[in-house]
Amino acid sequence: MICVECGSEVDEIYDGLCLDCYVDKKVKVDIDDPIEIEICSKCGSVRKGDNWLERPDLETVMLDKLEDSLSISSVVDKFSFQVEFDESDPKNIKADLTVELITKGKRKEKYLSTNLVLKKGQCKNCSKREGDYYEAILQVRPTKKEMTEEQKREVSRMVHDRVDVERGDEKKVFITLEKEIHGGLDFYLSDKRITRNLSYDVADLFGGDVKTSSELAGREDGQDVYRMTYLVRLPPYEENDFIEFEDKIYRIRKTKRGSGPVIVHDLEENRATTLPKKKMDDATVYGGEELVKKAVVVSEEKEEIQVMDPESYETKTLLKPQGFPEGKDEVEVVRIKNSLYLLSDDSD
Repeated sequence: MICVECGSEVDEIYDGLCLDCYVDKKVKVDIDDPIEIEICSKCGSVRKGDNWLERPDLETVMLDKLEDSLSISSVVDKFSFQVEFDESDPKNIKADLTVELITKGKRKEKYLSTNLVLKKGQCKNCSKREGDYYEAILQVRPTKKEMTEEQKREVSRMVHDRVDVERGDEKKVFITLEKEIHGGLDFYLSDKRITRNLSYDVADLFGGDVKTSSELAGREDGQDVYRMTYLVRLPPYEENDFIEFEDKIYRIRKTKRGSGPVIVHDLEENRATTLPKKKMDDATVYGGEELVKKAVVVSEEKEEIQVMDPESYETKTLLKPQGFPEGKDEVEVVRIKNSLYLLSDDSD
């Protein structure tokens, strides 16, 4: 068979051409020039199509961009390339490529040059952050007065820790705004799911209730978009607080989220019991651990124990709860309304 291009006689032809002429005429390669790479000026993310890559290796990004910018004729079976970068201008990087193309077992090399232009932009997440974007609000409110400073610190730590864990190497999760208001705290967050989970975590920690509401924020891709508000209402007491409820003195042992009962210790009868949470908002709270005092044991009998009152230094006789350990030199007591109560092991 005769090649119509060079006249050579060969065993096999391709579109009337010998393999050498076929490769010379049919194998084409070109590259875009310049090639733009958009980098977020805030976080360093790099744009790839409609997406943004978080903290990528720049050289890997440039190699991917070069490969995507190559135009290679369809007759090429496979190709590879090597590149040398000239980064003397960090915003305009010159790339010299040696492209190896293989067609029907025949190799061909082509030398190309292009410029990689690095330009600043802003990724979607940073744009949202700059624009005060949020999907949900976590509101934490006390039932009475204000949250304690310890409660505020604990809630703030919980929110920040959760956001750090959820964010990982990405920046889609962030706190847009954090403020103290109406005796409590507000957190404006970029993710509804995380805000909802946080509301349950805070309620579990303090035994609060969660109420959910929503408002229409606009439309996106033809769908209504709602902003959620998760209100966590904290009870007026905390675990280990001493309270008065219906003329009896109790110590809070365990309180849970929702409307379930509150586990308490009856200080007068020295036994564990439960109280209805829905009725306890009017309970009188005397305080917590700061009320607990040490009292020296003066003498001890089977059902009673005599201790020295830590304030008046008078000897007081207190009933021992069942199973109270014997032989103690000191015991813990609490004074509520001029009455001294012995704290058993399961109430301290």
